[in-house]
Amino acid sequence: MLRNTTLATFLVTVAIVVPAGWHALGADIQTDGKRLRPLQQSVMVDGARVTLDVDREVVMTGDTVKARLVAFSDTPKQVKVDLRVLHTSNYEGERVEQPWTPIDRETITLTAAPRGGKPFDTALTLGTLPDRPALTDSFKIYVSAHGQKPPKREYNDSLDYDVGVSEGRAAAIAITGWSGNNLHMSIKPEGRPTSDAPFTVAVKISNTSGQPLAHLPYITLSTEAALGGSDEEGREEASVALEKIEADDEPSGWDTSFARGKSMVARFRVTPHQKGLRKITFLASAFEYEEAPGPVTAGAMDARTITLSEANPSVAAK
Repeated sequence: MLRNTTLATFLVTVAIVVPAGWHALGADIQTDGKRLRPLQQSVMVDGARVTLDVDREVVMTGDTVKARLVAFSDTPKQVKVDLRVLHTSNYEGERVEQPWTPIDRETITLTAAPRGGKPFDTALTLGTLPDRPALTDSFKIYVSAHGQKPPKREYNDSLDYDVGVSEGRAAAIAITGWSGNNLHMSIKPEGRPTSDAPFTVAVKISNTSGQPLAHLPYITLSTEAALGGSDEEGREEASVALEKIEADDEPSGWDTSFARGKSMVARFRVTPHQKGLRKITFLASAFEYEEAPGPVTAGAMDARTITLSEANPSVAAK
């Protein structure tokens, strides 16, 4: 199994000839991106509960992530599992789902114990960096009992890795790989970000692709999975709720071109619902494509951690 260096070392030691306007990911996603940790997953194997943790959920494609497995059982025993790294991509925006392809596999024997046996740590390489920017790769770290194969899909010969997870026979964590920016992005709070009152985050995008774009990019903002930030239905129940602020005079992305060197700003209202929050890590993405669902013409992705203060700090009683 190939082992890559960390993302920071990769950027320093490897020289790559890239097109004009292609920017490597900024320091924010290299550092603050580490705060975007996926939630732990688990699966029962031979009467033991095996947990899976991965240290990041957004990386530059070709980087490594660290996975940790721990087995729990009332009675000490050994359990054998298969860990697979799965990959899929759809650079051209085709409407047909691309099947998952295994790119790495390890067979691991774990010692289960009531409070958890000795952790097993492994570094996993996630593909190879593409030769052009604004491309998204999808990866999945997939754990199941040793020798257990997922069923084949009904409509083709590919294996259905989703069924194993949905039926409780496997644990999986999804990871997004990014190839680099050719749009410039900044993520900044407007005013004072607070832990007990709504505040606004502005995502500014500048067209540094070196060419005019047919449409304005589509911009999204999310938070780390552990906080459950979402702008979807049911966001009121999330620890951090996000809502895009729509301006009355805001042009539609499909009605307006994006000239070279021009900028635009998307604003989001952030409402913390969890007491005691001190920091929130945001992940922003921007994509422009001539026709839905793709291919993507230009894009950017970045992360930033924002420190919160109290809007109405409590005063200690005398």
